[in-house]
Amino acid sequence: MDALVKAYEAGASVRSMAAEFGVSHAAIHRKLKGRVAMRPVGGRTGTQLIPQEKRDKIAEAYAGDAVMADIMAEFGVCDETVRRIADEAGIPRRPVGGQQRLDHAQIVELDSQEWPPEAIAVLTGASPSRVRAILRELRDGLAEIPDADANGAGE
Repeated sequence: MDALVKAYEAGASVRSMAAEFGVSHAAIHRKLKGRVAMRPVGGRTGTQLIPQEKRDKIAEAYAGDAVMADIMAEFGVCDETVRRIADEAGIPRRPVGGQQRLDHAQIVELDSQEWPPEAIAVLTGASPSRVRAILRELRDGLAEIPDADANGAGE
């Protein structure tokens, strides 16, 4: 029993000790419970696995409206980690679903070919009502067709 306590206090995980002794992790946990201060499940206390400098860069990218997928790829973290870091930094959460990038030029082109809004919606990933709204805004001069390079067409 003392060997288990000493190994755990030295930093050995419950799962690694269970594998070493050929028993379940629950059995090791039961033996240790009440004899040592148990660490939280899944990690060590008082440590951050992501260095503060990297956390600051992630928060800065999120606050700067970088695309979530780009942040995840650049820093090698999942979306929940990005949101947790943003929460800890006091940055308001973005709406779920992000910003949809629609190719307005493609919508106008398909409309000029007399495609119905429902078909344009299926092709572009927008809703039929969003397609109608975009076309109405363009016809009324309330919006401009963005350059293909500027709006990330094809993403």
